[in-house]
Amino acid sequence: MMYKAIIVGAGRLGRIHGINLKNTGMVEIVGVVNPSKEKGMKLASELGAIYFNDFQSSLKAMKPDMVIIASPMNTHANLIIESAENGIHVFTEKPMGINSNENSKIVSSVQKNKIKLQIGFQRLYDDSFINAKRLLDSNAIGRPLIAELISRDPTPEFLPYLPYPGAIYDDFVIHDFATLVSFFGFKRMTVYSTALAFSFPQYKEAGDYDNTLVNVKYYDGPLVNIDTSRCSKYGYDIRLEVLGENGLLKVENVTDYQTFVYKGDSVTHPPYLWFEDRFRDAYRREIEAFVKAVMNDERTFPDEVFGMQVGRISDAAKKSALEGVPVTVE
Repeated sequence: MMYKAIIVGAGRLGRIHGINLKNTGMVEIVGVVNPSKEKGMKLASELGAIYFNDFQSSLKAMKPDMVIIASPMNTHANLIIESAENGIHVFTEKPMGINSNENSKIVSSVQKNKIKLQIGFQRLYDDSFINAKRLLDSNAIGRPLIAELISRDPTPEFLPYLPYPGAIYDDFVIHDFATLVSFFGFKRMTVYSTALAFSFPQYKEAGDYDNTLVNVKYYDGPLVNIDTSRCSKYGYDIRLEVLGENGLLKVENVTDYQTFVYKGDSVTHPPYLWFEDRFRDAYRREIEAFVKAVMNDERTFPDEVFGMQVGRISDAAKKSALEGVPVTVE
């Protein structure tokens, strides 16, 4: 059976997911939905699909089995719920919803309508992160004591989303929150965030930030520091370090290139320019996992419950940054 899919959003991630989905050979992409006709038609032509400017028309005309959501994050909740009510399986880019109220409605709709939902936390499908979790689970470094997570984007030439108070936690830091839940579980913790907007006055005006530090205290450990910035002039930088009772675990910022240039007192190493380069294989794996879960009637990962847990941490981080107080999550 060839499943039918619709891509919602014709931006960078819509194209990445669309190409990876097409390359599985198990899914026919029948529609691309995007408000901009030019971008939508361009991706539709590349994928051999039909362009639609609204979601409802695409559902009625194409009757898809699955929907891939790569539209702006404030649209995700309504699209997921509408898909669920039509019995359509969903892969959505993060975040699931932009607050816990939206997430609760999504979980209720997904479970009521018995559809499968997978959230695009691609780091959890990256070889280095998979191996790090395996080593933690096997007690390779003993009990985790302190964890450091670093996520830094190059300063973009455009606003990557429409800012609102604390939006960086839903759009960017949420990847680190997903790593926390995957590695250390969802249990009682206190979250304390500090943040500033250095590069984008639009963020500052909207109550959002381009740099933030988040401290997380799990009550039975570990202690965690998350360092997130949109101002990395040296390239895309994702790192992880966990100090355990018996050793140290690291995920370094390695690139495709192992060419170093030594000149005088300087050493250069080409960086990753952006996320699609660093996580190319992870994006492919996560969409393949989603398709297989639908075909084999298996549980997706990360699913709606995972998404709700991560969203609660994000909400706590937003509240902490905006109010200047630590927030406990239980």
